[in-house]
This record gives sequence, structure tokens and C-alpha cells, in this order.
Amino acid sequence: MSQSTSKDMQNSLDRAEQVVRDTAHEAGAALRSAGGHMRDQATDIGGKLSRQADVAAHDMAKRVEQQPMGAMLIAGGIGLLAGALLARR
Repeated sequence: MSQSTSKDMQNSLDRAEQVVRDTAHEAGAALRSAGGHMRDQATDIGGKLSRQADVAAHDMAKRVEQQPMGAMLIAGGIGLLAGALLARR
């Protein structure tokens, strides 16, 4: 093999190595960006769920205050049902 062919092959290998490094760098940057975007979406969803849970808890407390006897009967019924299901095991 001639010296120029050897240099050409080395240059081609160097260029290929640089392309692989650049591609890996770009892929890493894309993954970091996607991860940040997913984290932001999860935070937004968590905040929305938290607010909905707060509203539901407030509504439930309000209903219990307005109709305490009905709430007690419902809670008792749920307790009896859960007890019956657990007693079968």
C-alpha cells in the first residue's frame, strides 16, 4: 500500500470518527432536551392533578357538612361492603 493511500484511509477514518462524535453529541443534546420537556409536562400535570384533588376534597367536605347523616350512611355502607369482601378471603 502506498503512503498516500494510507494517509487517505487515515483521513477517511478521522472524518468518520468526527462524524460519529458529532452525531453522538447531537443525540445527547436531543435526549437532554426531550427529558427536560417531559419533566416540565409531568410537573404541569402533577400541578393540575393536585388542584383537582384539592377541589374534590373541598367539595366532599362541603357535602359532608351539608348532609352529615347521608355521609355517615354512605361511609357505613362502604365499610360493610369492604368488610364483607375481606371476610371472604
